[in-house]
Parts: sequence; structure tokens; C-alpha cells
Amino acid sequence: MTRKQFTIIATRLKEELENIRSLCKELSDRGLTGSKKKIKSVLPPGDTFILRAIGSILHDFYVSVENIFETVAREIDESIPTGEHWHRELLLRMVLDIPEVRPPLLSRETAGKLDEFRAFRHVFRNVYGFNLSPDRIVDLVNRLIHTADCLEQEVHTFIQTMKKVMPGE
Repeated sequence: MTRKQFTIIATRLKEELENIRSLCKELSDRGLTGSKKKIKSVLPPGDTFILRAIGSILHDFYVSVENIFETVAREIDESIPTGEHWHRELLLRMVLDIPEVRPPLLSRETAGKLDEFRAFRHVFRNVYGFNLSPDRIVDLVNRLIHTADCLEQEVHTFIQTMKKVMPGE
């Protein structure tokens, strides 16, 4: 891979990070940040419509995260996992240090945090919105900003490390 090719990959990763910042801002603009108690206070009791909207943002967050993973897997690793559990396998692959290919994209700690959002995304896609758990939504919203910050920091570290180990042209 050339430096130019990696620059294109890095630009795609940064674009997804910008998408994630926009999603976090949507929640922040609605007062949906801070403690669980504060988040709960903003939610109208029993309003499944609002829960569905927030669930959609949490879903989109993990879609963006997975877009980052897929870009790394496709463009650097040169393969994307297949099979029934490919989403989980893709996440797990991102913590691997693959000699002579790439450093880890994520720490195990950040991968664990992201796995909760992956699991939620699966539920969100497979249940009726009126069955979403308000407590689970509040818990994930409460964790979102910190998780997104950890991801952003680790993606930037990955990009910088890759640039250092890339051969000159």
C-alpha cells in the first residue's frame, strides 16, 4: 500500500468520525447528555416515539463505527469476515496487531464498550420499536460520548502509527 492509498483510507476514517460527532451533537442538542438521571428527566414518560428516534441515532452510531472497521478490513487486511457472526468477528479483528500488516485499531477496553452498541444495533433491527427498553436506551446514551471519544482517539492513534510505519515512496 502506498502513502497515497493510505491517505485516502485515513480520509474515509476521519469522515466517519465526523458522522459520529454529528450523531453525538444531535443528542446533545436535545439535552440527552450527562448523568442517567438527567437523560431520564428529558425523556417524556412512555413516549415510544422518542425512544425509537434515540434508538435510531444509537443504531447509526454503530453503523458508522462498523463502516470504519469495514474500511480497515477491506482496504488494509484485504478481507472482511463472513458467516453468521461476521459483525462480532469484525469487531474482534480490530483489536488484533497483525504483524507486517497493521497495528490494532482498538484497545480491548474500547472494543468491549463498542460491543454493547453492536448488540443494541442487532436488537434495534429485530424488535418492534415499542418494545425498546427505556433503561437500556438511557444507559447507552449515557455511555455514547465517552465511547465515541475513546474510538476517535484510538482511530487517530492508528492513523498516526500507520503513517510512521508506511514505507516512503
